[in-house]
Amino acid sequence: MKNGTRRTTLTLPVKALAEADRIARKRKVNLSVVVAEALEKSLAAEAEAKREGERRVQSWEAYGKAFSRLTPEQQEAVSGVFMDEVVEE
Repeated sequence: MKNGTRRTTLTLPVKALAEADRIARKRKVNLSVVVAEALEKSLAAEAEAKREGERRVQSWEAYGKAFSRLTPEQQEAVSGVFMDEVVEE
């Protein structure tokens, strides 16, 4: 392994490979550069989405813990959302 790279063989969708090849020619870089950049961006976006999901879960759990001692009516007052009972006619 040199320069933190490794040779491998991939099977890629024809349209995606053609677009990557077009981008590589336009930028005058090797196709491997374009594919590596696309892969790195995709992996980073996936990791960020996972972290964002985890942050949302932690926030929701903290919210529930912070207001767990309140009655439902007090929770409505804190959230600003008041739920009226549904009366069927």
